[in-house]
Amino acid sequence: MLSRPFISAFNHVLDAESWAREALIPHAGKSARLSLPPFDIDIAVSQEGKIEASNGKPETSIRANPSSLFRTLNGELAEVEIQGDAEFAKTLSLLFRNLKWDFEADLGKFTGDILAHRMASGVHALFSWQKEAAWNLCRNLAEYWTEERPLLARKDDISRFVSDVDRLRDDLARLEKRIERLP
Repeated sequence: MLSRPFISAFNHVLDAESWAREALIPHAGKSARLSLPPFDIDIAVSQEGKIEASNGKPETSIRANPSSLFRTLNGELAEVEIQGDAEFAKTLSLLFRNLKWDFEADLGKFTGDILAHRMASGVHALFSWQKEAAWNLCRNLAEYWTEERPLLARKDDISRFVSDVDRLRDDLARLEKRIERLP
């Protein structure tokens, strides 16, 4: 179901990046299954360094946890399970990490460069605003739960508690030594 749109979009990005196609050419004829449950996409590498739909049993399997998608959106590396050809999987991983869609350039073909740049800037500002709003909400909730309605402990309170526990442990150890010395 998602194979055709994914393959078309990926090949569109590959068309703009010759280094990526050159990285795929040594793996021509190899196939892989990309799994992000509940979706599986079977791909194969063509002689031109592009990907196409694969119907056979894949030689390599790359499976990501659904939570990995959210981690990658946050700029973190996704945790994946790889089975099969590690070099092929490494090449695919390199492409997924480094290929970026230049939607401003594609949009500029239809609207002109100036309007495309302004629209892309607007989209970027919207996403920046959402990220900043989410961080502000998190900070406000943390402050509310530590100051107004103490559900979370403040950092200073935790440090003081740890220090008190350490002091109590040391006092107890000294008391045990004194008790041992009693006749």
